[in-house]
Amino acid sequence: MATTSNTYTANGSTVDFAFTFPYQNSSDIKVSVDEVLQDLTTHYTLHNATTIRFGSAPANSKKVKIYRDTDSSKLAATFYPGSAIRSSDLNDNYTQNLYVTQEAENDSTEALSNSRVLESGAYVSAITKATSAVSTANTANDTANTAKSRADTAIDDSAAAVSTANTASTNASNASDTATTAKNTADSASNTASTASTTANQADSKADNAVSTANSASSTATTANTAATNAKLATDRLVATTSNGGASWTLTGNNTNASTDPKGVGYAVTQAEAAVTTANAASASVAAAVLYTPKSDKAALQATEPTEDGYYEVADSSDLVNGTWTTNSVSYTLSGIPASFQGSAGLTVRLSYTHSSKTYAYSSYFANDPEERYISDTRTFGPTVTYTVKVATKTSQHRYNGSGHSSGFTIDAQQAPFLELNPGMTYKFDQADSSNSGHPLAFYEVADKSTGYTTGVTSSGTPGNAGAYTQIVTSDTNPTILHYQCSSHAYMGNAMQCNTAFDRTAHQVIDAGNFDNGTSTAALSNTYDGGNFDS
Repeated sequence: MATTSNTYTANGSTVDFAFTFPYQNSSDIKVSVDEVLQDLTTHYTLHNATTIRFGSAPANSKKVKIYRDTDSSKLAATFYPGSAIRSSDLNDNYTQNLYVTQEAENDSTEALSNSRVLESGAYVSAITKATSAVSTANTANDTANTAKSRADTAIDDSAAAVSTANTASTNASNASDTATTAKNTADSASNTASTASTTANQADSKADNAVSTANSASSTATTANTAATNAKLATDRLVATTSNGGASWTLTGNNTNASTDPKGVGYAVTQAEAAVTTANAASASVAAAVLYTPKSDKAALQATEPTEDGYYEVADSSDLVNGTWTTNSVSYTLSGIPASFQGSAGLTVRLSYTHSSKTYAYSSYFANDPEERYISDTRTFGPTVTYTVKVATKTSQHRYNGSGHSSGFTIDAQQAPFLELNPGMTYKFDQADSSNSGHPLAFYEVADKSTGYTTGVTSSGTPGNAGAYTQIVTSDTNPTILHYQCSSHAYMGNAMQCNTAFDRTAHQVIDAGNFDNGTSTAALSNTYDGGNFDS
């Protein structure tokens, strides 16, 4: 076949491309880049008879094709009757026909090549390939339809699975809520039992100390009384006199032999020395007893600057917690206060101070009014008890410190205490303080607020403003345990025990004995009025 085109792959820098085919007119030379026809003068020029030159190099990897497209719209030369026939004109016409034929042959060959493919030694036409492609497409369509049907089934199955999972999740959530309620109730019961146990243990300890002190006092009194009686008997029996300034003594009385008579002056001296020893021991005991330096409250304690070891009593233990503070550039530490202890204006805390480490260590606490230490409020009907409610950052004293909201309620300056309510009373929770803004107090049967309680409950005003309060009127039908919480935030309050209408107060009775004769010892007993269980 005749050459009618030349093809190149551009490298991004070459602008001159040669061609090897003959042509009649330069306008018959055509150039394309990646099958896009290029314009003469705009994109390239005929540099010489066999070379074209691009204005800018085609991009790397572009396909450059230079080909001949002879004009076949008219003959190169036209002959008229009577005119002379020149050989050049005939040759031009034949050359035109030859070029057009060559180009047509090459185009048809290329078309034939593009319309068939050689497979296993035989050509397969484009029609056969198209038919095969249609068949393959139909098969693919059928497969896609089957896949869609299966996908639809899978969607339906997954929807059913989601529904089943949602039901399971709801059931699990309900079970979790029930378990949480049970746990909270158990925790509340455990805390109440622990509080009762602690109170009883402290009462027993105080009573034991009182018994020990009374017995010790009785024994000391008996010993002193015996020594005094013996000394008095000895001095009554024998009198020593001197007439020479003490060089010699004359003994008068029932017995006059001072060297042999055990009841003489020597015995009196011995008894006197024994009495002195007893007195010294008593003095040492008094000296060993701890003398506590009183402090009115936490602020007074923190303002103290001790210079030696000592002991301190804080009469108002409100807000007294473990921690550190600095006074005049000196750092002090308070430690050992039990996590369950909640200070109060009615409780005095005793501390021991070690100067070398600047540390106050918790020792014990006692009620400022001992008459009310073991006596609960037995009022039954009529009065209104008002609690002052504020909101403050939780401390380790708060039952739910680390859970729920970071702030909690304080009741009369105590961090969310466990409250005890008697029937027939009105308990008013005053929320006038500005810290209550956004924290309305309400009552619930469980700490997580899943079940509210409104029987006998009324509210007035907006928390944080003057006159705002929530109150509850108690009766014999209240649940044993209720919870006061913020209706907008979690675990800011604590629980309340609602008592029944009989007296469950334990009365401590100490029989200190008869110290007149020095023979009785102290005894301790508890009495309880359990009410009438028949009714």
